[in-house]
Amino acid sequence: MSDALITALSVADPRALAEDVSLATPLTSSRIAGRDAVVAALGVYADMFAATDADLRLNGGELEGATFTTIVDGHTAQLAALVTRDTAGPIATIDMYGRPWPYMALVRERLAEVDPDLADPELGTSPPEGPGTSWTDPPTIPPLANDVTLFSPVLTGEPTGKAVIARILEAAAQTFRDPRFRAVLKIEGQPGFAAVMDEDVAGNVLQLVEIFTLNAQGEVAEIRIFTRPWAVTAELRRGIHEHSGDLLGPEFWGDPQQRARAGR
Repeated sequence: MSDALITALSVADPRALAEDVSLATPLTSSRIAGRDAVVAALGVYADMFAATDADLRLNGGELEGATFTTIVDGHTAQLAALVTRDTAGPIATIDMYGRPWPYMALVRERLAEVDPDLADPELGTSPPEGPGTSWTDPPTIPPLANDVTLFSPVLTGEPTGKAVIARILEAAAQTFRDPRFRAVLKIEGQPGFAAVMDEDVAGNVLQLVEIFTLNAQGEVAEIRIFTRPWAVTAELRRGIHEHSGDLLGPEFWGDPQQRARAGR
């Protein structure tokens, strides 16, 4: 993936976007359509994240993407962005996902100061169509490494260890149903892959990018999960908290103010 994608997402070159480009943000359910509106929204996110390069780059078929990191009030928040292109080359769709939600709550507050519409979840019953044009088979997930680390979409800490991570993933599985996969992407420059998928959580569609990084033995060394939209991720957070019991201490759920911001 070339730096042209980073340039486009930072709106340094609006011409890289098709005139009818659409954007699904991490926090809202309705798509933003049209180059001018998308450029305005991307500009707010670009100012917030101020990223000149990507942490990871993803590629596969009709989709390509990248992940970005920012620090808000001393806390780390991340975005994943996936794009498709039209037949002439410009970007046709952009889908953005965030993590972790307690700190995306801080991003949401900052966005609301600039453009309140970008912080309005508008949950609704018809979420925007996600990236890609068809469904695909789920990837085969290799065994977890003994020291695997989870970068969760809902936790403020990063739990480690095969037994702990397996229980957290089981708690998450009890919270959603009907997982469907849109695409499987490669991570550029290192072993691993990313799964793009939809799940049903509390009757609403949650859209995810799950990135699996592998160690030298081919085991999963790191799982990094990004989600959207805001309101459905709050339901996932509540479900994982309920089903995981006392597995994780309060340091993984944030302080009371952060829990309130994140919907729990």
